[in-house]
Amino acid sequence: MQTLMRSITIGILSLGIVFGVSPVLGSTLTRQEFSGNFILINSPILETFPQSSEYSGFVTYDESNRLLDWAVNVEQLSLALNSNFMTLDRPEINFALFSESDWELKIDFGIAFDAPQYTLARDGTEINFVANLGLAGAAVYSDPASNISVTNTKTSVPEPATVFASLAFLSIIMILKRKLISS
Repeated sequence: MQTLMRSITIGILSLGIVFGVSPVLGSTLTRQEFSGNFILINSPILETFPQSSEYSGFVTYDESNRLLDWAVNVEQLSLALNSNFMTLDRPEINFALFSESDWELKIDFGIAFDAPQYTLARDGTEINFVANLGLAGAAVYSDPASNISVTNTKTSVPEPATVFASLAFLSIIMILKRKLISS
């Protein structure tokens, strides 16, 4: 039992040393959080929309401009959309990054006449929101001075070759140790 504990300790320490000094692969994740108060710019004739609405949300994407996570909440429209839809009518999500910080997120529930499509876009400090309600038209909201915070996070993962080499090295140590103990 003592030998097993020593072997496990040596293995853990070896892996820690190898992972600590090994080169890493990684990517930079960018998370933009936004909030503020939308003002109604345009609304469809058949629908009545609130003149203003508080909102909040975020988008998280990697350096390849791939959207990883997102959420949009528009209070007075009772609209809470996020990447974890649990409904059968899962929307199509399109994300485009136009500059280092400007982007557009489209949330499309399909081609049905009454299926909504929502577009949220950042242009500088401005956030625009369009609720397209099919045949009924579109409501357009804007916040020219939204609260936006940007966080960049560097992820790190050891290179696969380093992990495999470390495991092979530890396996060889364990085999040699067993042979020495059994001799």
